[in-house]
Amino acid sequence: MFDAASGKDPTLKPRCEAWTLSDKQVANYFAAAREYPDGTHDAYYWLPCSIKGSLRAGGQDWEFEINAAATATWTRGDNVRKWGCDAKACEPLVLMMPDGNNP
Repeated sequence: MFDAASGKDPTLKPRCEAWTLSDKQVANYFAAAREYPDGTHDAYYWLPCSIKGSLRAGGQDWEFEINAAATATWTRGDNVRKWGCDAKACEPLVLMMPDGNNP
């Protein structure tokens, strides 16, 4: 049984190791995700696995990190943009969707 608060799940490690996203899937994630202000992150879980890469948006290069629990960040120097996806389009792209953190 998965305990979202602690991230303890005997099947999580192999699921994280097997989780990948193609460039197209990364683009699909960000097309469906929305940028959110500080504090909204509480609506999402966190998992101990993520996918990192780089992208170009608005003429600027960013480093991104997508967490398997449907959140992401873009980082460029000291600038950090936070993203979350609760859209149906993200379900096949992540390991855990937000549910309002209900037990």
